[in-house]
Amino acid sequence: MTEDDRRWPDPHATDTVRRFLRRHRRAVDTILTSARLDGLDELADAAAEYAAAPEGPCTPEGAAVAFAIAQHAAVAYRTGARREREFIDRFVDSWMIEHGHDFVTAVAEARRGVRVEEPDPRAGRMTPWLRLAAADEDGSAADEALIRRVRDRLAVVAESGEEGTSHIVTEPKSITTDQIRRFEAAMVDGRRWRVAAHRRLVLEDPALGQLARRLVWARFDGHGAVVGTFRIEADRSLVDVGGTLVELPGEALIGIVHPIHLGDSVDAWRNSFGDTGLRQPFEQLTRPIYRFTPEESESTVLHRFTDRQVRTDRLFALQELGWEVTREALYRRLTPTREVTVTLDPGLEGGYRYEPERQRILSVELRGGTFGILDAVTASELILQLERPAA
Repeated sequence: MTEDDRRWPDPHATDTVRRFLRRHRRAVDTILTSARLDGLDELADAAAEYAAAPEGPCTPEGAAVAFAIAQHAAVAYRTGARREREFIDRFVDSWMIEHGHDFVTAVAEARRGVRVEEPDPRAGRMTPWLRLAAADEDGSAADEALIRRVRDRLAVVAESGEEGTSHIVTEPKSITTDQIRRFEAAMVDGRRWRVAAHRRLVLEDPALGQLARRLVWARFDGHGAVVGTFRIEADRSLVDVGGTLVELPGEALIGIVHPIHLGDSVDAWRNSFGDTGLRQPFEQLTRPIYRFTPEESESTVLHRFTDRQVRTDRLFALQELGWEVTREALYRRLTPTREVTVTLDPGLEGGYRYEPERQRILSVELRGGTFGILDAVTASELILQLERPAA
């Protein structure tokens, strides 16, 4: 067993899996359509349900079929044993976090029973297709790769004597800049954890538990609305802004709350953290909040930035926030169909040494709708990210 097997599950694994399945949605839909034509409607529906929401209610069979299709669709992206292992681990980590270890074992077993086959024009198969493996059929290399990884990863749990993962990593951890960035990204992107997964992956981690204590958290309903807010005490108990103990049901969704969701309670939370003496690792309670004007909400152009001067070095820093930097413009994809473009003058030459000190913003435009269709957090963060280089 390697040290890699003993690591904690990646708390962002589900986000990675979700993005991957969206990227290969056409391949998934094509194979599931073929499966329905072959009478495998129930299996296809289960796989479609998992592909749409890997963190939601689903069956091991559905996850196994979606994973098998993912293995087939992404073969060009995996070269070598290490890349194959990393690919599988993203799914295994997500299954552990969202559904538990029994679910992981069930998926590995279900994976034995499905095959994704190449097109066979002579048999009338013009696209990849799904079939059920025969009872006496030997396992394929693809499903055996998953089974081996699951066996290695869950062996650690068996050594600890319990399902929890608190013994996977025993050495103390220190807080890193990357961990802080990930928590800030979780607040901005709306990352949610189930209560058990949050306790296992965050509260019981020596470093992440320290970070968690210095932030305000919230319980969210299925529509993303805040049900209640709380902070975390040193003993891992949860208390509201007034210090009253908070109990959460096991199926609750929790996340780092964005200040735009706190409303009038933000001042009370600031006072609460002032009393504890805890410093926040990034701007949460003091984070600037922005909103579109009515005119901006109905437009595809954000005129407030037109002709603004921005420091060139700060534009390159936007790459850490997901922006793509090209010669003439900056791009930020918000959804598969919506993208923001920031057009610049005189443009970028390819390196700090050769760049002018300042750029002029010619326009900020949204493709895929008007700015009013963006949710409040996305809108506020978009304006904040562009305001800072222009300061």
